[in-house]
Amino acid sequence: MAEPSSGYSAEEEAAFKKVSRRMLWFILLLAIVNYLDRTNIGFAQLTMGKELGVSATVFGTSVTVFSIVYALFEIPSNLALQRFGARIWLARIMITWGVASAGCALAMGPASLLTLRGLVGAAEAGFIPGLVLYLTYWYPQYHRARAQSGFMISQPIALAAGSILSGAILSMDGALGISGWRWLFIIEGLPAVVLGVAILFYLSDRPSTSKWLTERERQVIDDAVRRDAEQRERLSSVRKGSLLSMLFSRDMLLISLAYFTLIGNFGSGGYWTPQILRAMSRPDQPYWLTGLLASGPYLLAIVAIPFWSAFSDRLKERYWCAIIPMAIGGCGWLVAALAPNAPTQYAGLVAAQLFTLPVWSLFFTMPSSVLPRSAHATGIAFMNTIGMVGASTAPLVIGILRDSTGGFTVPMVVVGCAVICGAAIMLLVPRHLLVGTGEEPAKAAAAAE
Repeated sequence: MAEPSSGYSAEEEAAFKKVSRRMLWFILLLAIVNYLDRTNIGFAQLTMGKELGVSATVFGTSVTVFSIVYALFEIPSNLALQRFGARIWLARIMITWGVASAGCALAMGPASLLTLRGLVGAAEAGFIPGLVLYLTYWYPQYHRARAQSGFMISQPIALAAGSILSGAILSMDGALGISGWRWLFIIEGLPAVVLGVAILFYLSDRPSTSKWLTERERQVIDDAVRRDAEQRERLSSVRKGSLLSMLFSRDMLLISLAYFTLIGNFGSGGYWTPQILRAMSRPDQPYWLTGLLASGPYLLAIVAIPFWSAFSDRLKERYWCAIIPMAIGGCGWLVAALAPNAPTQYAGLVAAQLFTLPVWSLFFTMPSSVLPRSAHATGIAFMNTIGMVGASTAPLVIGILRDSTGGFTVPMVVVGCAVICGAAIMLLVPRHLLVGTGEEPAKAAAAAE
């Protein structure tokens, strides 16, 4: 039988497709709810700020508190996932964060808001890297970016749908005597609890424990993942040693620093776009229209993410597929900051997110390209922890600069320059580590047999 163009055998491709049909739609749904709960505070701030006396700096601090607590629990959470199994641990994360997120409706002032957002960060820690690690059990490297893009488009879907939904929920202000922003936290927090329970009945920890795969399909998937990991380990730039020496190797640090700027960019856009758009528009613009405009770049990214991931997989190229879009996205922020009119500024905001969002799924494949297999789980969590530092730093910097300068021009210039620096950092990573092995996987399988 002829091999498919991907290089994997027809039997392997059929098994991967069955896994994707079973799991990816559900993982996508989990991740959509995750990003909806993580970023809805950006819309809540439009009315919560006046009611609770939350300034731009305090709002930025609430994002920082969430991110710092999340980062502190990140690696322990990923290790716990390996210890207890993905099904149980991911369910625990979703149920506890859903309760904590809905609980933000109880905030009575800046101090209580910061405390509640810290609880959300602790509950949610490890969710996205946990999903990434989970997919390494089911897919080899050059199926993984496509698989990850299947749930990583959750961010633009959540931000697009959430922008429209959140704008509408804010209009419920006063219903049953409850503020609109409180309704927002309640309505958007509880679905996580329901889905957390559903995980226990729907997901399997690994191919070997799945009842919906045949014995032959389980063997085919396990063999493909093992063979791919062995190939990548031969190409690893880091020799086995202490865990810290592997995590702090040159190439791993460069990738993590570039990822820092990328996630700082996402944090800036996800949390501050509603307020940036309000600053660009008339004071009486309805909230639903602000939500509709905020959804624009993310609606486009829903198409761009799977396209770019598949393109990168076909080329077996991570290097330029990451650097070029990051540079363009950074320039988008500069256009948004410096353009002379609102339509051009809005186009810059769209470009800033549209070009950088597709790079996200590519970064999560990089630790397995530069680290030995024994360090993959911790490497993914380490990189994401560095990214969360970016997510915590950027919104706070924007809040401080917004209060000190009275506008968003300087904050957007800072974010744009940071993303361009991230692209420059990636130029220092040896390109051969982030391209294909040069050996088609199906041929490697035949040679192994």
